[in-house]
Order: sequence, then structure tokens, then C-alpha cells
Amino acid sequence: MKHSAHLFLRLLGMFLLGWLGMAVGRTLAFLGAYPEKYAVLVYTLLGALVGLILTPYIVLPPLNYIRRRVLELPAQTVWAGILGMTLGLLVSSLLSVPLRLLPSPLRETLTLAAHLILAYLGAFIFVARQNDLAAFMATFRRLGQSGSTAPTQQPWVYVVDTSALIDGRIVDMARLGFLQGTLLVPRFILTELQGIADALDGDKRRRGRRGLDMLRELQSIPSVEVRITDMDVPDEKEVDRKVIALAQRLGAQVLTTDYNLTQIGRLHQVQVLNIHDLAKIMQPPVLPGERLTISISQAGKSPDQGVGFLPDGTMVVVEGGRDLIGSKADVQITKVLQTTGGRIVFARPISQGRKGA
Repeated sequence: MKHSAHLFLRLLGMFLLGWLGMAVGRTLAFLGAYPEKYAVLVYTLLGALVGLILTPYIVLPPLNYIRRRVLELPAQTVWAGILGMTLGLLVSSLLSVPLRLLPSPLRETLTLAAHLILAYLGAFIFVARQNDLAAFMATFRRLGQSGSTAPTQQPWVYVVDTSALIDGRIVDMARLGFLQGTLLVPRFILTELQGIADALDGDKRRRGRRGLDMLRELQSIPSVEVRITDMDVPDEKEVDRKVIALAQRLGAQVLTTDYNLTQIGRLHQVQVLNIHDLAKIMQPPVLPGERLTISISQAGKSPDQGVGFLPDGTMVVVEGGRDLIGSKADVQITKVLQTTGGRIVFARPISQGRKGA
């Protein structure tokens, strides 16, 4: 694709500069500087040669810069700029009618200036007030749909990380109504997820395919809008930093399960919603002195310990519970420790009697 673009630009530059060289040759011949055939031939060949060699190096750098800048802009900003520029050109076209009455070259100069200035002003004003414009259009759509003037809450925008899609709990959160708004999935996240799904390692491949399945399920939930966006941050190479930079520019939140991404986002003052953190605070409280009935399934680190688990996955270490492995036992909580990896509950058996598993 890159070589085809270079070839196209070289051919285009060759024809354009060849035509310009021919025009220069004819002008010089008309002025009597050179014979016409000689001047036209030499300047046409010279222009074509310069265009063939130099066009990609002259045209591609500014085009790549414009491409990078456009990819960094939200779609709302791009459309606001296009709409503002279009209205500015319409106003300048109306203004050019009386300007045609002026003598030349004032007529041409003022008409061109009006087009340029009003197009720029239109784009600038609409981009600067794009949020107001979006709110107005949303209100207009609501009026058209229901005739109601009641204000609605501005929907949240989340930039979704690969880990959150693979985790899959966001599907349940969205289905139950705890997650509403717009879920923004950048193209580079989709590419990373596709790469994981195509990996040779079986575990990675299953994780990647699960993430793609979760994305399809999210698209079927009416309470959330899943938007695949081509917005990128070319200056950043790492995916995590791209996610943070994109969220900063959009004023959005990041949805993830990645601990490192959470820390990076908070350092950059970006609001990050870590699903693991949410799961921790949603665990039911367990207090010392409380009595539970649990299944003791394995041995602990100490010789006399047994280990069981609460329904939410919290580990319960039962002192003196090794003999109760494989059975249910009534235990009393003695201590609760909160660690970075989650809660650990310590307990002791109320009696040594066993219950049927």
C-alpha cells in the first residue's frame, strides 16, 4: 500500500510539474529568451523529472502530519469543524454577490479573503462550542421523538481496555444497568485483542476469543452504546499510554482490570474504574465473631490449617481444620486481613464434629 501511494504521487507530480514546465517553456519562448520547441521540451522534461523524484518527499510529510492530527481528534470535533466551515462558505458566497460589483482586482481579492476568513471563523466557532452544539442536537432529537423537554443526564464515556473485555464482567454490569453510556473501543485495542485471539498459545487464544465474544455481547445490550473508533495517539507506542492519553483528550473514564494501567491513569489524573476494585468493595462484610458454615477443601500452609472459600471467592484459613478437609464445618471468624490481593479470613472450628459434604 505504501509503495502504491509513492508511485501514484510520483506519477501525479511528474504530470503536474511537467505541465507547469511546459507552461514556463512557452512563456520564456514568448518572451524571446529561447526557441519555442527547445524551451518547451527542456522545461517539460525538467519539470517531469523533478516531480517524479521529489513529489513524495514534498507531499508526504505534511499529509502524514495532517493524518496524525485528524486521528487524534474526536469524531465530534471533526464533524463540528466541517459543519462550521460549510456554513462559513455559504455565508461568504452570499457576501460575494455585492463584492462582484467592485472593480478588479479588488473584487477577486475581497471575495477570496471573505471565503477564507468566514470558513475559518465558522470552523473555529463550531469547534469551540461543539459540546453546546451536541447538547442542542440531542435535545432536538428528544423533542422529535417524544415531545418532552425534560433534561436528561449526559451519558458517560468510557475507554475500554483489552483486559476489561477479556474479563467479561462488564457485560453483566451493562446488562443489569450498572454501566450506561458510551463504551469507546479504539481500533488499536481491537487489533491487540485480535492478535491475542490469533496467538499460538492455547490459553492466550482462548482469552482473546473470549474478549471478542464479550464485545459482541456488549453490542447487543441496548443500555450501552459500543463505538469502535479510529482515534489514535501516534506519539505513544505502548497501548496503555495510548488509552490514558485518549481518555485525557476526550475527558473520558478508563474501564480496565489492569493494576498497572490503573496506577498510570491515576498518576495522570485520569479517572480509572478498575473492575477488581469494584468487586472488592462489593464483597459482603465478614466480621470477627461471626459464625459460618464452609466446605474445607484443601490444606493450609501450616501443619494444622485447612482452607475453604466463601461464595465470593474469599479465602478462609481455618486453624486446626486440617482434619476437616473434605467436609463442611461450623467455624467462627477470628480475624480478617485486607491485602492488595483481596481479603483473607482466619477462623477456628466451633466443634470438631463433621457435617456431611
